[in-house]
Amino acid sequence: MKCPLSAGTKKGMLTSTMSVQENHLYTKRHLVLLFISILVLFSLGCILATVRDLVFSGYTDVKEEIWYKALGDNAETDDEDEEYDLMPYGSAGDETTSTGQTGQDTNSSYGELKPVGFVNYGEFDATVRAYTFFPLGKTGAATPSRASTVSVANDGVGDWPNTSRYISVPMGAYSWCIDWEEGDVDDDGIIDYFHYIQDDPTILDENDSDDLESAEEVAISAPPSSGAVYEGKCKENLVDNNCVELNSEVNVYALYAMEQGNPPDIKVAANTAEQVPPVGIDVSSGGVSTGYGTGMILWQEGDWVEVTTSDTHQALGVQVHGDQTIGWAKALFDGQEIWRGDASTFTIAEGRFGVYIEVRCFPPGTHTLRIEGLGLEGSGGGRSIPVSYFGLRE
Repeated sequence: MKCPLSAGTKKGMLTSTMSVQENHLYTKRHLVLLFISILVLFSLGCILATVRDLVFSGYTDVKEEIWYKALGDNAETDDEDEEYDLMPYGSAGDETTSTGQTGQDTNSSYGELKPVGFVNYGEFDATVRAYTFFPLGKTGAATPSRASTVSVANDGVGDWPNTSRYISVPMGAYSWCIDWEEGDVDDDGIIDYFHYIQDDPTILDENDSDDLESAEEVAISAPPSSGAVYEGKCKENLVDNNCVELNSEVNVYALYAMEQGNPPDIKVAANTAEQVPPVGIDVSSGGVSTGYGTGMILWQEGDWVEVTTSDTHQALGVQVHGDQTIGWAKALFDGQEIWRGDASTFTIAEGRFGVYIEVRCFPPGTHTLRIEGLGLEGSGGGRSIPVSYFGLRE
């Protein structure tokens, strides 16, 4: 027999049943919200990752573009990380020819670099590099920059002067070596090269521009209109007193040699009437040259003074020194012309002009160094050549 439920009992059961249903609906609602939240977070994460990849991919492309521009043609592709020397494109390491931009001197020990350009008025394209170098504010020579560039001849084709005719070198005084090729001149199957020394000094200082458009320009010619021309390319000129395995070389300096940090070991007066030369060294003169103190003055074309010795020496030099009213001369070593120029264009100091010409590293034997007047008017309006002394190195 079933017991009828009371009204209160029925009401409690109904309430309990409704609470269970509500709790179930509440739980389902939270689960749905939780699932939707997870989907939203996952979708947001995917979106952020995509944006990150796009941003950093573009950044990497920009970095690579800058990297390869910095490396120029020397850039290499490699999956591994490497260290690169970011040398400016067109700069000189061991020896570089500028191609479109300025060749640079990698030796920064002499301070700020200045650009200098070369305009070639000759027949052949020419390579130019420094031959002698006196750092700004220094009295002694230093090893010149190894930077070089090509100055093209005006053949009527393309731009002239060419835009790659510049090099950047430390400030100081320079002479330049210019070389060029003329093909197989002697039909021996070998290309023939020639060079000469542009010894009119180029002075680069703080007043020179850093911009190529306003850089100092040097006029050259391959071949030159006058002066000595030598076979072969220019060779590196190292400041070194060691003559082992070296052939004869000629150095031309805008200085008074006895006042420098590395003067000649022996000073021989050009005027033997005033000072007798040491034993083993002979000095003689010709023409109408006359004595002036311990020096000699060459007045006209054909006047000369020379030194001769059979003793062992590493170098023979001759000093021309006077005011700006001096003229043209030439120097001969063992009868061969080694230099010719306007002595008044070489500035030694304020109010002092002249040149020191030195031959080094010749083989043992009897050797003669002569300086001879050409009777030509220099830039200062004079023709005489005052010869102060000869210098010899042991």
